[in-house]
Amino acid sequence: MSTEVVCLEKSQIDAASVTLAYAFNNDPTFRYFTPEQEQARINAIELLAKTELRYSQPYNHVYTTTNELKGVAVWIPPSEYPLNDFRLLQLGLYALSFKLRLSRLGQLISLFLTIEKHHKQDLPQPYWYLFMLGVSPIYQSQGIGSLLLQPVLDQADKEKLPCYLETSTEGGVRFYKRLGFEVVRTGGLPEADLKFWTMKRSPNNKNNYV
Repeated sequence: MSTEVVCLEKSQIDAASVTLAYAFNNDPTFRYFTPEQEQARINAIELLAKTELRYSQPYNHVYTTTNELKGVAVWIPPSEYPLNDFRLLQLGLYALSFKLRLSRLGQLISLFLTIEKHHKQDLPQPYWYLFMLGVSPIYQSQGIGSLLLQPVLDQADKEKLPCYLETSTEGGVRFYKRLGFEVVRTGGLPEADLKFWTMKRSPNNKNNYV
């Protein structure tokens, strides 16, 4: 049975949050800022994912797969960026702060502000922003992530607009490069041995998707 991509329904937000929580369970940045105990960490990531999905789903550019939620791609369209921080707080971001490692909250805020600054410097023009992409561990390395990104990559090409994202793993960098993204800059928290890469994809890129 072929995997088809569809827009996420509002009724699927809870299930999609769980999928994303397990997808990011081993991400180094999430592991650093969330509790060491695994279930507590998954709960924290799930709350973050739920907040981002509640924020993004009304724009109708959150994509998943039919029948079973194998993964989720969360996009913010050009007309809706920059993000509304107050709305994010209302939807759950404030509650999330109580599920994180409080001793590292200052570092997280500093990292967030740095990334926001890079957004403004890297792409002053309108662009599609990949808010979050996660694939369930049991479906990774099967092309699901590429498939979930395809609708917006195609639309961005038609609109002659770039796409932009951050990733926190070298594996993520390799994955996005195969889709035509290029690294714009590298940053992170040296004291925590954490890195992040900002990446941009120009429109009409003819790379083969895998």
